[in-house]
Amino acid sequence: MSGSQSLQDRLLAEIAQISAIDVHSHVPADAPFARSLRDLLGYHYYTELAHSAGMSKDVIAPELPDERMIPGLLHAMEAIDNTVQYSWMVELARELFGFQAQKLTRDNWQPLAEAVRRSAERPDRARDIMRRSRIEKVFLTNNFDEDLAAIDTSLFAPSLRADALVFKMHDPAVRSGLEECTGVEIKDAATLREALAAVAERFRAAGAKSAAVSLPPRFRTFRFDDADFERALRKVLKGEEPEGADAELLQCGVLFAVTALCRDFGLPLQIMAGALRDAYEHGVPQGTDLPEAGDTLGGLLPLLNAFPDVTFCLSVLSDSQVQELGSYGWIVQNVVLSGHWWYCNVPAHIARDLAARLQSVPKTKLIGYYSDMYKLEFGLAKFNMYRRVLAQVLARDFVEAGFGSEEEALHVARLLLRDNAIRIFHL
Repeated sequence: MSGSQSLQDRLLAEIAQISAIDVHSHVPADAPFARSLRDLLGYHYYTELAHSAGMSKDVIAPELPDERMIPGLLHAMEAIDNTVQYSWMVELARELFGFQAQKLTRDNWQPLAEAVRRSAERPDRARDIMRRSRIEKVFLTNNFDEDLAAIDTSLFAPSLRADALVFKMHDPAVRSGLEECTGVEIKDAATLREALAAVAERFRAAGAKSAAVSLPPRFRTFRFDDADFERALRKVLKGEEPEGADAELLQCGVLFAVTALCRDFGLPLQIMAGALRDAYEHGVPQGTDLPEAGDTLGGLLPLLNAFPDVTFCLSVLSDSQVQELGSYGWIVQNVVLSGHWWYCNVPAHIARDLAARLQSVPKTKLIGYYSDMYKLEFGLAKFNMYRRVLAQVLARDFVEAGFGSEEEALHVARLLLRDNAIRIFHL
């Protein structure tokens, strides 16, 4: 490596070449890349930030044509060009579509829109985006009844999204969907577990590498008696709405059942903890959820203790949980620290949190980053952001702080971006 470059620059030059594994996204398998500029600008970061800055919801009404919606949104986005989210759009536009301007405006969006449209027609577009983004594989989040047959597992890894199973088992539509996709009539706890096992088997056969669930603040797991779970489930099967302790028991019981299947099928469970759903009633679609400071991960301990053979990949949403999460990685053998989720996904937050993790948690228990993206194009900008922060932190808080050499820092980078994920998810 050239001595004329700064340490951070040398590290970044090497880190930029590491092929990453993206362990959590919301990319739809049947529409993984943008076919229009609206697909990119409709990402909730832009609509919610613009709305927060004063934009009317009418600007992004679904029935508006692009010629009206896009200029209106871009006008509102002038207020957010200071944000890292805005920088993602400009970077991906430049790197993937040849956009040259420093800002995306009402006056220059149409050539970019045409470039997006033309690019979508290219053969093997998804693979090309991932190659240029230096992302080797992207994990999806798939509902239990989703068709998995068309997923290209050379690019994507299915992941069972358990939210509906855990939180909506009282809903007849969810139960009937579960029965339809498994062929198992749910009559009691035993047949419910049989249906869930059929789902897990179908996902494993399709190449799934994990299960995932998002848990709200104050969610608490607890040990329970099987007879009590049976009683709560039978009430639901009779059409009763679960309340209080019964609702908690039903949710916890299903989560334990899903976790048991993770154990039996060798799947890590990704838990995203702390999103208070629909907290802001005036928000735009997908822009209504908030973190809750002061929440604790302590409610997960009964689950972690009950399944020591399951790897739990934990992410948190609130700054107040960051140090607690690090302590769990420090002490609890089956806990892995995963990424920088949502409101923590800002360079200033990542740099601080990453430095603390590198100085306190075994390097083999860190999944550096995941995109949480809805279209593949955002993987380029998001992972590039993380790579830059990773180079900065490894230079300042690892090598210069005396924790290891430049070569050791690059070894850590490979673990965080790729090798740990390959080992943990059996890729």
